[in-house]
Amino acid sequence: MNLFKLYQAGGTFMHFISIFALITLVVVFLKARELILDKKGSLKLLDLILMSGSLSLAIGLLGQIIGIVLALAAIRDAADISPQIVFNGAIVSFYAPIWGFIVFIFSILSYFILKEVIRNKKKD
Repeated sequence: MNLFKLYQAGGTFMHFISIFALITLVVVFLKARELILDKKGSLKLLDLILMSGSLSLAIGLLGQIIGIVLALAAIRDAADISPQIVFNGAIVSFYAPIWGFIVFIFSILSYFILKEVIRNKKKD
């Protein structure tokens, strides 16, 4: 299964997580550019990186919970359902949280690295 199909299988929540991932990437790029070109940096907008990553994780987990609730409702309404269908649905429910965790980890690492670099530049 290729990445695009995994992304589609993750549902609508994957789009929201991707928007926050783009916000994180843009701010990280702007901060890195600021540090390289201006040789100094500010802590301004760094909290946006942290917030975007946290919201990505929260949205991923929310997507999983909603997906599992909908799947359980479908199972309850169906008279006979195979275990294979249940397992496939359970696997799909993990795509959004995995993507959310990836964005979260990237944003946390970026936030603390940029924060330390900016603080060290201000000391010099």
